Amino acid sequence: SVFLVIKDNGCGISASDLPRIFEKGFTGSDRTKGSSTGMGLYLAKTLCDRLGLGLAVESQEGEITKVTVVFPKGTVHEMDGASIL
Repeated sequence: SVFLVIKDNGCGISASDLPRIFEKGFTGSDRTKGSSTGMGLYLAKTLCDRLGLGLAVESQEGEITKVTVVFPKGTVHEMDGASIL
């Protein structure tokens, strides 16, 4: 498998919100931006599901959020001239 890991050191996600983050329209109980739509993680999860990829989120409120996209073995193909960092 190949793992794409995205981390930030923002406000994190509360433990009580984590089970709902992939729900369409869910914006979190403590959202700080009024323009949030709750579509980003929903669309990411929907796309990963349709492509047969895994998507996992770990977070510590007030610390960090880590999103991991898992490309199962056999779904990633090298391209001429491309490199994996």
